[in-house]
Parts: sequence; structure tokens; C-alpha cells
Amino acid sequence: MTNEEYKKFFKKNFWRTSSFTSGAAFMLVDALVVMLCIGISFFIINLINTSWINFRSFVNYWIYLPPMMAVFYAAGLYPGLVYPPADEVKKFGICSFFVFVGIALSITVEDADDKWPIVTALILATPFALILLPAAREFARTVFSKQKWFGVPAVIYVSGNSGDVIIERLLKRQDLGYKPGMIVDSKALIPGEKFGIPLYPPTPETSSLIKSFDIKVAILCDYDRDTTYINSNFRYTIQIPRINDISTISTNVRDFGGILGFSSTHNLTKPISLFWKRFIDLFLLLISSPVVLPVVLIVSLIVKISSPGPVFYGHKRTGKNGKEFKCWKFRSMVIDADKQLEKILAENPEMRAEWEKDRKFTNDPRVTKIGKILRKTSIDEIPQFFNILTGEMSFIGPRPVTEPELKKYGNKAQIILSVQPGLSGMWQISGRSDTGYEERVTLDSYYIQNWSVWLDIWIIIKTVYVVLRGKGAY
Repeated sequence: MTNEEYKKFFKKNFWRTSSFTSGAAFMLVDALVVMLCIGISFFIINLINTSWINFRSFVNYWIYLPPMMAVFYAAGLYPGLVYPPADEVKKFGICSFFVFVGIALSITVEDADDKWPIVTALILATPFALILLPAAREFARTVFSKQKWFGVPAVIYVSGNSGDVIIERLLKRQDLGYKPGMIVDSKALIPGEKFGIPLYPPTPETSSLIKSFDIKVAILCDYDRDTTYINSNFRYTIQIPRINDISTISTNVRDFGGILGFSSTHNLTKPISLFWKRFIDLFLLLISSPVVLPVVLIVSLIVKISSPGPVFYGHKRTGKNGKEFKCWKFRSMVIDADKQLEKILAENPEMRAEWEKDRKFTNDPRVTKIGKILRKTSIDEIPQFFNILTGEMSFIGPRPVTEPELKKYGNKAQIILSVQPGLSGMWQISGRSDTGYEERVTLDSYYIQNWSVWLDIWIIIKTVYVVLRGKGAY
């Protein structure tokens, strides 16, 4: 690829090399959501008693947006590219709390008759901000990722195939915001192309070409050449080792008298963490019960009328510490599903191969018409609320597996069985049935080693989004 051809490629795919536009777009979305949160809280107070507060007066509080956005910026929430979701939720929650409480405290010193309803409304806006700000950010990423101006180009430095995984991930996940703009391969001899991205050898001419476009981000994937130039000429450099045993975000540096070590904390081994996780489960069960109980009654009636057989189906799964339990679902298959499965596996080699790979069928002939709807909407999972109530499951965690499935987890099976299985989790929000076992194991391991209340909140938010889209469910 000539320099002129690369120039055309770059102009076609990238608007600019700075993340300013992406950060500004996120800031605008956050400002709108903050006003929405204030509006919702004012509306609730006004609904309780119309004389307490003027609902429309919430628009007057736009004056607090600049300092609030400044606090968000100081917390590192902009530009918001490849940011750990749990940290994002945490910072949105903490910053919103202190800003809203700070505004409320400043109003308490005023001599006004309606100050206490306003103070209450501002404090009430905090929990709405905790949920709506990261939810809006997630939605904005999905929408913005389709735009040329979103994100920044990055040069991927590789040695042979060492960067294939990260390149494919960045191409698939445009919402991450780092877009491969060039691949520099230490083993390449001449310019070429890989995954549709221009590929160059590490020569002075390549460095000059990169500099001429002012690309600011370099991602090194087990690169085996001298990195002095890279560290000196890029604004941001990211190192991604080929063998990545450090899989916890909460990694800290420790100094052993001049020898550096990395420490990490596995939070789900702490009693206090387990307490808060159980508290969240019970709280969610409580607040969802007014909606869930009527749904259970209605769906039970529909399942019973539409197909002969029991309403619920309990499938044996392996839970925490290898303990077996029945994972409950609304029955979505015909009553002789097991016998039909044996027949399908014996007579259809293609479906047998699909079953052996993922223990699922994309189009399962055993599923009833109502069952297809229940699965597509994930309503068939609602009876697992009972498993959560009894403590056999949690709202968030690795999906419960069958005994034969454990073999696919290899040496990670012990990690997966160290926690309670979940109704939803990292695998569920990352494509569900569209992802293979290798990625499923990686995602579940990531969750266990990086658990926090903030990560659970983010997964709950993302679960709602994924369920509404119906992606990966069958």
C-alpha cells in the first residue's frame, strides 16, 4: 500500500485523531441525563403534594451543569473510551452523590419556604443518576459507534499473529472507541493488509507516515522490537501481553525494596462482599415482586393451556462448590424433549455437532410456539427468582452449568464453581448464545476476579438492554 492509498484509507475511516469530539458528545449526553434525573425527582415530589414544589422549576437547575460536568471530567469520565464499566458506574454514583448533596446543603442555608422539598428532590435524584447515567452512556456508545467522528485511530504494534485477538475485538466492538488505523508487524518485510487494515514493517518510513497523520494511540501486543520510539512519540501507549495472567482490574503495584510486584484482591472471598451481594439479591427480589408475581401467574396459565405437561421445568445444574440443584424455568419444550433429543442426535449429524459444541440448538425443534416467545424475551428464566430466594443462585454470576458442560471449562471449572451461579452475567450481556465456550469461560472468570457492587449494577443495566434487544436468545 502506497502512502497515497493509505491517505485515502485514513480519510475514509477517520475524522480526526483527537478524542475531544467523543468526550464532548458524552458530556452533552450526561448533561441531558442529569437534567432528566432532576426532572424525575421533582415530578415525584410534585406528585406526592402539588403545593410542595413546582415541577417545571427543575429546568432552573441547569446552572449547576457546568460544575457537575467539571467534577465528572476531574474523575476521568471523559473522553470515556475503553473505560472499565464498573469504574464508570462507581464514579458516576459517587460524583453524583456528592454534587447533588452539595447543592442540597447549599440550599438549606437559604431563607425560602420550599427549600426542604427541593433539598429532598435533589437528594432523590442521586439513585436515578446512578442508574440512568451509565445506562445512557452505554446506549450512546452503541449509537455513536456507527459514526465516523466517534473514537480515535490506533496503531497496533504486533509480532506476527500476536495482536490478532485484540484487532478482531476492536473491529467487532466499535463502541470501545479505539479503531485500528494501522498494523505495524515486526515480522513483515513489505506493506500489505490484514483484517482490512493496512499493515507495514517497522521502518523509519512507517514512523514518518504515522507522524504525518498525528496518530496519538499505540497498542503493543507482545511486540518484540525496541519501543523507545513508540514511548517517545505517542501520547498514549497500551501494553497487551500475549500471555495475560493478570486479569483483575484492581491490580496495584507493590514495592519490595526496589522489586516491583502486582497485587490484586478477589472480592468474592470476603464475607462483607458476600453480605452485600446477598443484600442486593434480596433487595431486587423485593422491589421486583409486584411485577414478577402477576407475570408468573399469567405465564403459568398460558403455558398450561398451550401445551400439555407441567408449567415449570427443573433442570439439574451444578452450583457453588459443585453442589447440584434444580434450576427452574417455565417449560418451553414438549414433554418428551429428552427422547426427541436422543433421536435428533442419532439421526442428524449436523445438529449433533452443534449440540456437542455449545449444548444448544439455534433452531431447536423441541421448543413449543409459546416456548420460542418465552426464550426470545427471556421470560422463561423468571422462575429462577425462586432459586435466588433460596440462595442457590444470585441475580448476577456465571450461568449454572450441567455436569457434562464442566469439561468444557477445563482448569477454570474450579473458579466458576467458587461462586453462586447467576440469572445474568458477563456472558449473558455479551451475546449470550452467540458466544462460544472459550469466550464464555473468559467472561465468567473476569467477573469473578473483578467483582464489585458497581460491576453488578452495570451488568443489571446492560441485562435490561440486552433482553429488550433479544440478541443472542434462542
